Amino acid sequence: MARTAGEVKSSDMTLRFKHGKHTILIFADPLDTFETITSELLKVLHERYPEGLPTDEPETSLEIPDDFRKVVLAGPNDPYDNSQGWKKLVKDEKNVDENMMDESPRSLSIKDGGMIAFAFKAEGGARAEFKVEFSNVDELYPDEE
Repeated sequence: MARTAGEVKSSDMTLRFKHGKHTILIFADPLDTFETITSELLKVLHERYPEGLPTDEPETSLEIPDDFRKVVLAGPNDPYDNSQGWKKLVKDEKNVDENMMDESPRSLSIKDGGMIAFAFKAEGGARAEFKVEFSNVDELYPDEE
């Protein structure tokens, strides 16, 4: 089961769930299933954003689903280069439509501090898009001459 800050155990890992400019930290046991972890993520999102998850467009937000089955997760193509995009988390590369919610971070070789992008399933079976933004350090701290 995912943990609150007061319940964190030394064996728990930190997972960074990313969507747009948002990063949600979840403490979880490495053997927790993604069903449990994703349910905790949705609980946190509903608590923090009761009106929906804000987007880049002003006055627009995404409706946060109640069901963990409406969430799609992805890992980075290259954990050292965020510009390389995201690939859907699956337990079997040959069957990408297979449900991986009964898997755990350990079974999918996700490390402590690992990034996981999340998206909500679109209506009509359209593919979920993983939109993740990162701060540009060069823009934040330009070289002083």
